[in-house]
Amino acid sequence: MKFLRLPLIVLTSLGVSLLASCSNAQQVNSPVTNPSVLVAKASTGGQIEPNTHTGTAHITLKTSAPLKIGKSTLMLTVTDAKGKPLAAKNVTAQMAMTAKEMKAMGMEGMGAGTAKTQVKPGAKPGMFEVQTSLPYGGNWELNVSVKDAQPSSAVFNLAVK
Repeated sequence: MKFLRLPLIVLTSLGVSLLASCSNAQQVNSPVTNPSVLVAKASTGGQIEPNTHTGTAHITLKTSAPLKIGKSTLMLTVTDAKGKPLAAKNVTAQMAMTAKEMKAMGMEGMGAGTAKTQVKPGAKPGMFEVQTSLPYGGNWELNVSVKDAQPSSAVFNLAVK
């Protein structure tokens, strides 16, 4: 029985360490326990206004459901100041997670996170489909640029579960 005592102590210590590290990771993600975590607007589906915006075109984002890890399709609408659709052709989008957010999630040293993102023209002028594949949950930023028609940009903060 004595020969089993040391391996049991080692296994118990490892289990306690693993449990402690898991609970610490959950606390890091909480804006209550870590104020450096950015709180994104809830992305439960529906229309989302940008957090920041430049230029004269108005850019809005629609989601049909809450964003989750994996493939997602978002709809962008680009209109002029009067709400008329803009026939923009050069629209780009990038999905990124800031280095600060990565650090808050316990992924310090990895720099900013990115997700593959592609923009396709929608069925009507001024509408664009954004296809992305999100590798992990957390607070993401969708950076949108309209380079022709009425040059503009917008940043949307999105919570991904």
